[in-house]
Amino acid sequence: MSTPTPDDPTTTTTTTTTTPSQPPSQSSSPRLRVQTHHCRFCNHLLLATTRSIPSLPRRKSPAKDGAIILPLPRDNSTDDDEQSKHQKHYTILLSTTIPDRKHTLVRREDGFEKRLFLRCGRCRVVMGYFLNEVHFGGMSSTNREGGDGEGDGEGEKARVVYLLPGALVETGVMLRDEELERVVKGLDREWVGWLEG
Repeated sequence: MSTPTPDDPTTTTTTTTTTPSQPPSQSSSPRLRVQTHHCRFCNHLLLATTRSIPSLPRRKSPAKDGAIILPLPRDNSTDDDEQSKHQKHYTILLSTTIPDRKHTLVRREDGFEKRLFLRCGRCRVVMGYFLNEVHFGGMSSTNREGGDGEGDGEGEKARVVYLLPGALVETGVMLRDEELERVVKGLDREWVGWLEG
């Protein structure tokens, strides 16, 4: 066997070059885990999110329901180069969550609240609500600038949903009977506290 040289045409050399298929910034960022949530009463799939629902903030007094505040993505959001490097949290209310046709007035100690209830598509139990834009004083005019001027609350609905405590159960918990029983008992205590409070 001869050693390959540039002058010898009978020997061939093969060179390989490696190019990274993805930029390093994309491969190093971890993907956010998607969690799915079901109706606590009928196990119907209602919600998918990358956020941890138990760690989200809750409504404070004078709102006695202690609803969990779940941010929703904006419809008109644009990705900047800096922001696209980091994966954003995302939440999808599935088509199995049915909003009521009309708002409901809820009496509170400090006045009234106009809520659009979200119901489970199977058992029709209320699992959360949107607040009407009248509760967000300065935001209603900015929402109408890009819209049709009627201000039906769509701008706010695309930003946050309030989930009633104890209305949802995570899919992973449903698979483990002992944990499901413990979680359901905890949810029951939360509901009883809400009714007594």
